[in-house]
Amino acid sequence: MATGTEASNGGLTGEQRRDVALLALFRGVSFLGDGLALVALYLRVAPEGRAWAVAALGIAEMAPIAILAPLAGHVVDRVRAKPLLVSLGLVEALVCVGLGYWHALAATVALVVVLNVAISFSMPGYSALLPSIVGDEHINRAMGTLQAAQGLAFVAGPMLGGLLVGWTGQSVPLYVDAVSFALGAIGTALLSADRLPTPHAEGADRRMTAGLRHVFSDAVLAPVTLDFFVFLLALGMVNVAEVFFVIKTLHGTPLAYGALGAAFSVGAIAGSLVGRRLSQDLYAMTRLLLASVVVAGLSVTAVSFVVSVGQIYPLMIVAGVTVGVINLIAMSLITLRTAEALRGRTFAAVNAITQSAQVGAFLLGGLALSAYTPRAVYRFGGAAATVAAILFGLVALRGAARLRDADAASAQG
Repeated sequence: MATGTEASNGGLTGEQRRDVALLALFRGVSFLGDGLALVALYLRVAPEGRAWAVAALGIAEMAPIAILAPLAGHVVDRVRAKPLLVSLGLVEALVCVGLGYWHALAATVALVVVLNVAISFSMPGYSALLPSIVGDEHINRAMGTLQAAQGLAFVAGPMLGGLLVGWTGQSVPLYVDAVSFALGAIGTALLSADRLPTPHAEGADRRMTAGLRHVFSDAVLAPVTLDFFVFLLALGMVNVAEVFFVIKTLHGTPLAYGALGAAFSVGAIAGSLVGRRLSQDLYAMTRLLLASVVVAGLSVTAVSFVVSVGQIYPLMIVAGVTVGVINLIAMSLITLRTAEALRGRTFAAVNAITQSAQVGAFLLGGLALSAYTPRAVYRFGGAAATVAAILFGLVALRGAARLRDADAASAQG
């Protein structure tokens, strides 16, 4: 963990605050570049006139992260974080230069696969590095700051990407993304803290699949992860239906459709900032996670009853706030329930689960829309997320209560 000037009132030290600010700045810049690049890439493949080309690009984004999760987590837990992340950032920058130069569909898909191979290592790398910077006791505060910065990038990136493609063509946004990855590598190199490989305790599980085993053997993480999987499946189905619901069912404009994403992202930023102040009590965090998923599910269900696009915006803001809180609590729970030596593999396993849910959501969304109306998909998706939150949430609460009681008995003994 970083050392530095003694913190006052149990807060962060000067070096810790500096490192968190650097991460928030440069990761935010990197996510902004990603937003620019994704718009350019999808606009590049869409004119091919083949739905499979768009699907291929989406799979190229998500599949490497899911498939390589065991190896990525293993590597993250075995090497120093800063040299690995700096090297990955430079590789990602070079790949984006290639994407800006080569426009053929086959080359685009192949390079996106390579890019996301690198990202499959950098995602758990940064997730595992943050607790090493601030310590477990300040993870909510640091994670909230980082997620808020990334949320701002998600709001601005796609809009700026559309403008930039219109002004300059499809290559310049990709070169800008290359610069953003390079800046991220520089920012990482400037961090005071580093995450060093932790010696394995005697009898510790050294297998690449240890993170996945840990997640599903933990009394709290297992039901929370299953709840999160179902939630992402439901939300992803709704995302597939959203454009048809807004444009065809409600007769909204493309601008109105784009503004929905911005409303959701603004809510998510607010949720991340609120989450910075949350208690780190295990039972309280699990209870709030359950409540947040229930509210998110009900918000999505409520969208199915609207009669105009304008009525969706407040619901999207509410859903965004809850998702911001959900993401923060999920990351905090993983950190607090996982030993330092296992965090890389655990974060990689959770990334694989979430990416798999998103791939499944694309497939289910397409199937559902072939048989049902967009309004019905919203109603089913929201109801599924709500029911899953109640069922899995109650299991997670029982697990958290047992752990709380065991800790209390141990303290008294």
